[in-house]
Amino acid sequence: MRARTAPLLITLAAAFLLAGCSGSGGSETTAADAGAVSAAIPVEAGAPGVSGEMAVTDKAAQAPSTVTTERQVIRTGYVSMRVDDVAKTAFDVHALVKKRNGVVSSEDTQSTGDSTYANITAQIPAADLDAFIADISALGNVDSVSITAQDVTTQVVDLDARIKALQTSINRMSQLLAQASRIEDLLAIETQLSQRQAELDSLTAQRTWLGDQVAMSTITVTLSPKTEITDVDAPGFLSGLQSGWAAFVSLIMVAITAVGFLLPFLLVLAVIAIPLTLVIVRQTRQRQRTEAPPAPEQPTPPTE
Repeated sequence: MRARTAPLLITLAAAFLLAGCSGSGGSETTAADAGAVSAAIPVEAGAPGVSGEMAVTDKAAQAPSTVTTERQVIRTGYVSMRVDDVAKTAFDVHALVKKRNGVVSSEDTQSTGDSTYANITAQIPAADLDAFIADISALGNVDSVSITAQDVTTQVVDLDARIKALQTSINRMSQLLAQASRIEDLLAIETQLSQRQAELDSLTAQRTWLGDQVAMSTITVTLSPKTEITDVDAPGFLSGLQSGWAAFVSLIMVAITAVGFLLPFLLVLAVIAIPLTLVIVRQTRQRQRTEAPPAPEQPTPPTE
């Protein structure tokens, strides 16, 4: 009697396994897998009550289940503001993040000339996101605030259902593995068990990541220095006179600078050009004298 009961228990467990896995998306047992398990676990002919119990199991596995859960929303914020002192305000932002039990994930500070800019990214508990934005808004002049929300309730429900189905399947296969006595049974069950365990680990990691994103909202704070606005006088006669005088003085200074720049060159040219010019003039005059025709003789008047 005990020898006939063991195959019956193994068959019933396999039926529970196959029926439970067929009802969950992403973790369905393929025909090849079902054939492998069924082939590895023989069913003794004429075992009483097997078909009826399998039918009951199939109906129970296919019965619709209602899952009620609260909305799962991922919120992301962005705040841009101008402050008097960027370095000091960045320190204050760190303090406010710590006050709200958050954590700063990244910070980028850059300096351009006399101006400093900072980008701070932090994770804040979702319930405190609005209060945190109100806290940092008091540190300076807010230029822009944006908050985006992504509803991931459907993904969370789907992952929870698939994880539950896979966990149930793994538990049943573990029971099969403990009851199996043949090598063929052990190999077939261990293969299926390894595949489902790997899929369960992947789904669990996805569910954990989504849960962290829902629980902790990401917010980026951009800090830039305030710019001073100088008063500009309206144009008029005095302002035009001042502008003209300034332009005239600038022109004189440019002319003086140019003369000072050219003066050394002019002196060198004068030293070379003046003697050369005198030599040329002297040679020209001598040439003119040698080439000039002699003056004609004047006739002498006759004497009486």
